[in-house]
Amino acid sequence: MATLPLTDNGEPSTFVDIYRKLHGVKILKVPDWVMGEATFETDAGEVTVSYESGQPYVSGQLHLVTVLRDLIDLLKDGIDPHRAMYFYYEHDWSNDADELYAFFVVHDGKIVRERLSFMPDYPRVLTKHDDGEPIWHSEPYKQEAWETYWYRKFYTETLAGQLMVLRPDEPILYRYDRSMHDVTRDVEFVTVIKIYRLLCIAVALIAAMTFQDFKPYMTILAAVLFVELLWMGWKTRRIGR
Repeated sequence: MATLPLTDNGEPSTFVDIYRKLHGVKILKVPDWVMGEATFETDAGEVTVSYESGQPYVSGQLHLVTVLRDLIDLLKDGIDPHRAMYFYYEHDWSNDADELYAFFVVHDGKIVRERLSFMPDYPRVLTKHDDGEPIWHSEPYKQEAWETYWYRKFYTETLAGQLMVLRPDEPILYRYDRSMHDVTRDVEFVTVIKIYRLLCIAVALIAAMTFQDFKPYMTILAAVLFVELLWMGWKTRRIGR
């Protein structure tokens, strides 16, 4: 893909040369949509990229500009496409037989894109990194734990992920059990109840210190509420595990 031809402001060039050129300047604006041509605004001037139609056709070549646009859009926001991790989560198709594969993007410890889509005939830009045989026995398990961590973060903390969980057609969820969504709500509910009980205990103790005539009664009430709180904590200890 790197050497496939494109035009740079009307002059013959290649995908990799234009990418390197744009990588070395400050990107000011990226077009929202491209159709075989895209103009990027940089601090060094405009760069108009287009598909070089006169060249022999290579599968996916028509989508080179779209792929370039998506990579440069990451650069514009300070995201290095080479250091980012891409997590696949959805395959979709249209009535016109178009298909796409959706990924979310992680960079510098954050989910920086909830959705980055590629069609099957796009040039291959994503490859699975292979470090070879691990030195430490635990490395594969740590890697799997990291993947599980990011998928769960995606499904619980992003709009795109939450919608995947809530969709009635129940699409495949990766490293995430759909029932975990209900567990999260249970944990939140129990936490609210515990906070409410603690507030009641605090009010009873304040009343005991403020109104001496009611001190014995308020102290007993606070003690009863505290025992109930401990009992609730014991009964709900397994929620969320």
